[in-house]
Amino acid sequence: MRQIDDPDVLKVMTSPFRMKLFSLLFQIGPVTVSELARQMDADPGQVSYHLRQIQEHDLIEDVPELARDSRERWVRAAMSGLAVTGLETPEERAVVRAWTSQWVIDQFERLRDWERTHRTFPEDWQNAAFGSSRHLRLTSDELAQLRDQLNAVLEPWRELTRSRVESSETPPDTRPVFLFYHAFPQDP
Repeated sequence: MRQIDDPDVLKVMTSPFRMKLFSLLFQIGPVTVSELARQMDADPGQVSYHLRQIQEHDLIEDVPELARDSRERWVRAAMSGLAVTGLETPEERAVVRAWTSQWVIDQFERLRDWERTHRTFPEDWQNAAFGSSRHLRLTSDELAQLRDQLNAVLEPWRELTRSRVESSETPPDTRPVFLFYHAFPQDP
């Protein structure tokens, strides 16, 4: 997890195109620019431009050892995730709000896409997918404890995913799975 304390790093990620591009890198691991362009339904030049903008902030890295020739460019995410810290000035908080808004929009667009297309997936995948919500009454300490427990439950699955991406040894029926959850206080 990379700690982000530079608002310029978040500014570059407030672009919906860059947010989707970066998310795709987490989904599919090391990938060619050509494949990213195909997945994004975009021009390779456009994808390369946005990758350079992201790479200026060390969020992605080239993987030249995977290239079959000098024209092929492979890239991957340079970290396992982002955490924002220490951005407190009004200008910095505005950047954090813009980035967070785009991040939440991206999450709900993915959910909307799933709801629109889930019937096209094999039945076992349709049955394995899930969604849930709970209304709890907790103290802030209990909410923090719940966060830590959920993250601990997910960590072995993140490690399994990371090892599969790095080794390229993935069972044939494996698919990218997007998981998101939010827990926050509400006024009664």
